[in-house]
Amino acid sequence: MQSLSEVEKRIRAAGRVVLYLDFDGTLAPLVPDPASARMDPATGETLRRLASHSRLMTTIISGRAVEDLYARIRLDGLIYAGNHGMEIRGRNLRFVDPAAAARREQARRLSGELAARLRSVPGVLVDYKGLTASVHYLQAAESRIPEIEAVVRAAVKAAGAGFRVHPGKHAFEIVPQTGWHKGAAVQWINRQLGNGDLLPIYLGDDHSDEDAFAVLPDAVTVKVDGAPPSRARYQVKGPSEVAGFLSWLESCKQLAGPGRQPDGPVNSP
Repeated sequence: MQSLSEVEKRIRAAGRVVLYLDFDGTLAPLVPDPASARMDPATGETLRRLASHSRLMTTIISGRAVEDLYARIRLDGLIYAGNHGMEIRGRNLRFVDPAAAARREQARRLSGELAARLRSVPGVLVDYKGLTASVHYLQAAESRIPEIEAVVRAAVKAAGAGFRVHPGKHAFEIVPQTGWHKGAAVQWINRQLGNGDLLPIYLGDDHSDEDAFAVLPDAVTVKVDGAPPSRARYQVKGPSEVAGFLSWLESCKQLAGPGRQPDGPVNSP
């Protein structure tokens, strides 16, 4: 990433740094089957070392469920924000968007209906994640994508006003209509941590990360492997460059100051 000297100056001026990282396409490469997505072990080791810095707190924020995120990273001392920030756990934080929780059963039924309707389309995977769902089509023929989208939008429309379709990377995200998104989650987490002297650094590759970029106009925001336009200030090419940035951050002398220790014990999800 260019302008690391500028980022270093921002870190020096900040009391604390809060690092936000998407998972798929940011920490781990996008793969046809989301269940097989894996972070490079070296990146995991860098995250472990970053977690030891007293001036830095790390949040993994993703469309995946919290339990799925934790199973793939398995680091205590981090905050895990799953289902696009609709559920948050870690560092004594615990939140579930109540409106999304109230529609959990409806989301399950909608996912089952979509799985049945799209069963005949090769390469489509419907992933129900407790509060949201994803219809992945990375392995589907490009000519079938309009058909897949039409089925998804028709099913969501028939379900009433409770859900919306959010286009993602090689997926259609089905999200409850609650007004909550990654941007709202970032604002909530920052408030819990004590906004004041925080410098947020956010790296993400998906359309949903634009909601976070929008609420962080003065932060260090990085779009991963995405063509402009984006609200992010910086851009990197993919997970390998993300890994390089995290290694740079881990060795950044500006993080070595005494900082302020986190309040209270640190809990895993």
